[in-house]
Amino acid sequence: MSKTSKYLLMIGIYLFLSSLFLIGIECGLRAFGYGVDLDHLFLQTANGKYLYLNKNISRRYFTQSQATNGNVEFFRKKKQKNTFRIFVLGESAAMGFPYPNNISFQRMLKYQLQKTNPDKDIEIINLALTAINSYTFYDFAQELVHFKPDAIFIYGGHNEYYGALGVGSNNTLGSHPTFIRWAIRLRQLRLTQWLDSLKSHLSPQKEFSDNLMKYVVKEQVIPYKSKLFQQGLEQFQNNMKLVLNLFKKHQIPVFFSTVGVNLKDLKPFKSISSDEHSADEYYQLAQEQLQAQDSIAAYTSFSRARDLDALRFRAPKEINEIIRELAKDDDNIYLVNTEEEFNRKSPFGIPGRELLLEHVHPTIEGHRVIANCFLEVLRQNQSCFSNKKLQIGTSEDLYNFPVLEFDSLAGEYACLQLRKGFPFYEKDLSTITPKTEVEKIAANYVRQKNWYQSMDQLYQYALNSKNEKLCLDILRVRITDNPYDLTFLGQGGEFAEIRKEYPLAIFFYTRSFRLYPTVQTAQNLVAIHLRLDQPDLALPYIEYILRNGNPKFNGLKELCHKIIQYKQELNWQSNDSIRQAIRSIYLQMGNQDAADLYN
Repeated sequence: MSKTSKYLLMIGIYLFLSSLFLIGIECGLRAFGYGVDLDHLFLQTANGKYLYLNKNISRRYFTQSQATNGNVEFFRKKKQKNTFRIFVLGESAAMGFPYPNNISFQRMLKYQLQKTNPDKDIEIINLALTAINSYTFYDFAQELVHFKPDAIFIYGGHNEYYGALGVGSNNTLGSHPTFIRWAIRLRQLRLTQWLDSLKSHLSPQKEFSDNLMKYVVKEQVIPYKSKLFQQGLEQFQNNMKLVLNLFKKHQIPVFFSTVGVNLKDLKPFKSISSDEHSADEYYQLAQEQLQAQDSIAAYTSFSRARDLDALRFRAPKEINEIIRELAKDDDNIYLVNTEEEFNRKSPFGIPGRELLLEHVHPTIEGHRVIANCFLEVLRQNQSCFSNKKLQIGTSEDLYNFPVLEFDSLAGEYACLQLRKGFPFYEKDLSTITPKTEVEKIAANYVRQKNWYQSMDQLYQYALNSKNEKLCLDILRVRITDNPYDLTFLGQGGEFAEIRKEYPLAIFFYTRSFRLYPTVQTAQNLVAIHLRLDQPDLALPYIEYILRNGNPKFNGLKELCHKIIQYKQELNWQSNDSIRQAIRSIYLQMGNQDAADLYN
């Protein structure tokens, strides 16, 4: 054996033994329960029936101190035949920040589609996280394709510079995409987690007192068209190409939205001198043009001010251009033009505080606009879903979505808190002085971020104050949050009956019956359908009751058949004697409400 061969052999043996040593450490750390599970995007509930987003998943992209949590969205581990499943990819704007769990365009879509498709299980799972970007989208996408989504919704693009692993971020790992993607994989290892922990103990970071926005910024000045600026655009374009190609390969349609941004009511964060006017100068010019009622020129100047803003917390125009370009020539991608709709819905055609709380996070109305944009594109492109068809309601139906006073207050309080810090540093903001019980619960939520505890407190307050409407609205919210919770479904049906909101009661009870059929729920549905003069809809539940050993309902079954027969005769001729016969049968049942319909 030559000297070179011996040398190569020694290197090979060394690498092999080193690998074995590292594998041994990794296995040992896992065996002793060290670290957290970052291997799986989703974890399962104790009963093994449902999945939800891994609360630690952001540690693939952040250190432990920087990690953020997403919302918990339950969906079935084993997808049912009648299930329509959509995953939402996005950043804090898609997550609903700074509002609580209930407020996001995804929750509005979920509520709307479930109400209009009661025969289906609508699963719209929000995977948005604060301060992430397209690297996370691609990482998630590789796992999502295995969970049988019917569609993917994407709303993101603001965080390419300062989001996790972004080109201007404190949390960057360089500019080479392949290396970054490998680093994400390595962070899943318990060994990597142990080394990160060791590093933080040896060189502890200073206590951070401002918001996360300050923490993630490394490059506070990224001039327009600079090398770093272009790198951010290339990062977004390349990652999104990978995301879209992956979903196309698996024949999963993607609804890809442009992003809205506050142009009118947000002064540039960082204005620098350049060969042309600065961001501040363009912003001032835009205000003067708007004052002169030249809205077209004002829009151009406001847009220019946004693009020249060197502290890049808002997506420049090029991000939306990339989104449009990627969607243009691909029959698997459906463009959702939220930017255009934000313009159309805004005074003077220039988005401001009406639809955006500060720089990029939508107001409640802003989320409604985004939800409606997705709904309209869904309506126009249902052919992309093989053998599945959704009933799509109107945009007006979105206003039936239960927005609580608590939601608005918590969002307002959190936004005030945000605007006091970096990069806003706004002065003369109002002080929060909670007085009512709802205000106190909302303020406490902002401090502790425990939504479930807040909902329990709010529900107890509603019960104590005998506020039936608030009780019902909270239950509608809880069901949208977890559509598989039988307790909330049952309580929702009861309160809807008390308030004589019978269609809503039917919705709650029907869903409960589909998940876990019982004689009691069937009886509830029979009673409501008959109260609404719907004997044909009551019959299937009467049949169920009879099959489960209650012969007393035989008589009711016969009476229902008689009513159905009489109603068919009424379709042919209007006859008072027939109407009286129907009325008599309903009175025999003790059903005054339906009887009154035939006076």
